[in-house]
Amino acid sequence: MAKGKTIITGKAITIKGSLARHKIVKKVVNHFIATEYKKKGKGVVFRYPVEELGPSKLYIERPGIKKNFDFKVVVEEGLGLGKGGHIEIGRDLRKKKKEKPRQFEKLLKAITEIYICKENDVDKVLNNYPSIFSAFRNGAKVDALLKIIKWLFIMEDIVYWDNEGRAFLYNFLRYVAMETEEGRLGEALEKVKNPDRLKSYMKKPGIDWSPAGR
Repeated sequence: MAKGKTIITGKAITIKGSLARHKIVKKVVNHFIATEYKKKGKGVVFRYPVEELGPSKLYIERPGIKKNFDFKVVVEEGLGLGKGGHIEIGRDLRKKKKEKPRQFEKLLKAITEIYICKENDVDKVLNNYPSIFSAFRNGAKVDALLKIIKWLFIMEDIVYWDNEGRAFLYNFLRYVAMETEEGRLGEALEKVKNPDRLKSYMKKPGIDWSPAGR
């Protein structure tokens, strides 16, 4: 535990089924409120288990960078995604696409099911695409990758509810994976900071923007 920090571990947050985005946000935020409203203070960190990752768990932590109801997805180094930033995840997907394009298409379909909240239980989604579980030799394990992306989607909804947060992340990951010109990709990674700028880069290789829906 970091010096001067008090870590409080709350009850697990479980998001499964075809729960719509607004209901997910309500459930997660209400969970934060119920746990934290009498325990807040300087140096207090709240940690919540959200997913099973083999013998370990995936956690989210509060406060996040932007405060309010923001949170951080805790990505351990051994998962192969660095700190779990958008660029690191995008590059992992890009490597997977180059390694096995057909399996990547199935992986993208799995991500899309989570993106549109068709099914929020990653393990159930993987049952629909069993071949991708062990298809890729390099990078993060697919189950860990999908569970991290799921909670990044939820975080984007909470922080940017009045904008295209979830859509920005999903389309950014698609763009990084599918961009055909390395030079243009490098420029985009430096300059893309909002949905409008991303849309302009996606038009160049002919990648359509996919809205988040419900």
